[in-house]
Amino acid sequence: MEALALYELLEKYRLGKCTPEELEQLNQWYASLGGGRTGQLLEEGSEAAAALTRLKLDELRSRLPQKQTPVVRMPLWKRAGRWAAVVAGMAALAGGIYYFTRPLPRQEMLAREHREPATFSRYITLPDGSTVVLHAGSRLEYPALFENGTREVTLVGEAYFDIRRDTAKPFIIHSGSLRTTVLGTAFNIKAYENSPEITVSVTRGKVKVETEQEGKLLAVLTPDQQVVYTSTAAAAVKQPVAAEAAADWIRNDMVFDNQTFGDVAKILGSRYRVNIRFENPELENCPIRASFSGTEPLDVVLSVVCTIRNASYTIDDDFNVVITGNGCQQ
Repeated sequence: MEALALYELLEKYRLGKCTPEELEQLNQWYASLGGGRTGQLLEEGSEAAAALTRLKLDELRSRLPQKQTPVVRMPLWKRAGRWAAVVAGMAALAGGIYYFTRPLPRQEMLAREHREPATFSRYITLPDGSTVVLHAGSRLEYPALFENGTREVTLVGEAYFDIRRDTAKPFIIHSGSLRTTVLGTAFNIKAYENSPEITVSVTRGKVKVETEQEGKLLAVLTPDQQVVYTSTAAAAVKQPVAAEAAADWIRNDMVFDNQTFGDVAKILGSRYRVNIRFENPELENCPIRASFSGTEPLDVVLSVVCTIRNASYTIDDDFNVVITGNGCQQ
């Protein structure tokens, strides 16, 4: 979709003037980006969707040629309305996802291991820009840099992977007795230490699943396909699956229904390993209503929740986040 056409369509949505056909067009266009969860992306009156729409209107307007740029007033959206399922990639509407990360000092260029506590999931950006949502209580091991000809990680537990495409460097996940190889795709792996079953479900792209020791090919999976491997019987079953539903756990702690801004900040601090503080303590008691897919990088989530409360944020090199604003006034 051309930038000008998308701009005009988003502006119609912002004003509540989209027809059902135009709403469906926005949903289909978002799905074509490979953002994962389609569902009902847009819903009239959604406070969080309104915030995202305002952000994307600003971005698209800056990209349009000067002579084509519509003159649009951007008033604050004050109506709360119904809150909707605002899906991860909405922030990628005009040009792909921005991965929030920072370079590591040379003394940190060692192997990494993330072992998560049992209370929350963790969002991880890998050295190549691929992202992982690691389930609570799971472990992911990976190098500080992907060198040589492959990108290899080891998983114990469950994780959702969104892998950046690199045909020269296949991405390989070692999970118990299975080895999963991809070039660029999104999928879920469940491989807990005390379970005889390992499950791989694909939401986007294509993956190859093999046994770790013998290298026996078990399945080549495409979207909405799953393989369940039982190690005790050395048997695999390939079957259709609603892959998005299979990975629905990744958004469990990213649905905010009138939670206070302070509570939301605590959840985000744990998930993204950042320190968040409020310059104005009154902001901490402001309600937040928003729903995310769970795959968004930190800057996208902060942009949305801050825009909802007419606030702003800064992040320093040590991942300290400061949120500023005037309280709960819209």
